[in-house]
Amino acid sequence: MDAFARLITTLFNIVLVPYGDRHTVGLVALSLLTGVVMAYVFKWTSNAAAIKAAKEKLKARILEMRIYQDDPVLIIRGFGGTLGANGRYLGTLLRPFIILLVPVVIVFMQMDERYSRQPLASGETTILSVSLKEGIDPFRTELDLNLGGGVVADGPPVRVAETREIDWRLRVDGPGTHEVTLSGGGSLYTFPLVAEDGYRMIGHERNASGWVEPFLHPALPAIPKDSPIARVTVAYPGASYPFLRWDLHWIAIFIIYSFAAAIVLKFVIKFEI
Repeated sequence: MDAFARLITTLFNIVLVPYGDRHTVGLVALSLLTGVVMAYVFKWTSNAAAIKAAKEKLKARILEMRIYQDDPVLIIRGFGGTLGANGRYLGTLLRPFIILLVPVVIVFMQMDERYSRQPLASGETTILSVSLKEGIDPFRTELDLNLGGGVVADGPPVRVAETREIDWRLRVDGPGTHEVTLSGGGSLYTFPLVAEDGYRMIGHERNASGWVEPFLHPALPAIPKDSPIARVTVAYPGASYPFLRWDLHWIAIFIIYSFAAAIVLKFVIKFEI
């Protein structure tokens, strides 16, 4: 799964090459491309005739309630028919939405790793939290922190027995992508601490277990199986992007542009929804 996840990450990196450090432009481009792909997948996997027929029946049931609005019995019957027609209409959309679910989740996680956070600035501090595996006492386990140039530990680690957690406060002294290495139990775990605008992905979390983990958190490397570490998290400041007069979260930008692309394409390739 890690190899497949890395392949997906590489493909996203290739798509974003033309936009360089212009993250807002890259976000808009990926959103538009996602909308276009979703529109074509929906067209290819849906039954246009069934969707249209279900929509017509739903409209007829709604019209029935308006025509007989003075007859309570017919209104109740029409309301029941409307609910049934609406269920059948949603049923015609189920297959394409299920088919779209997995790729959309993968796209969502890739974009979250790229656009949800911004790099640390020189002089800024962050918290590195390490959760240990079940049964491992953080007070009896030696977990060493090795930092490259540009990052220093701002004080000794804090250990919490209840959550099996060890926390460090780190301070960035200079720009760049700095290597942080955790060593314990005979294994090493090295990951990047991002303090430069040009870096493509900003990983804030990684869990040791779970076959979906490479897709959910693709920016950080896999934790070795023999490591005592169960989870690593790094705090980064949130990011926002301009849209008209507002600064919005990337999800809002994604929804606006992907849906706009899909709606426009609806009139070009003619699909029912």
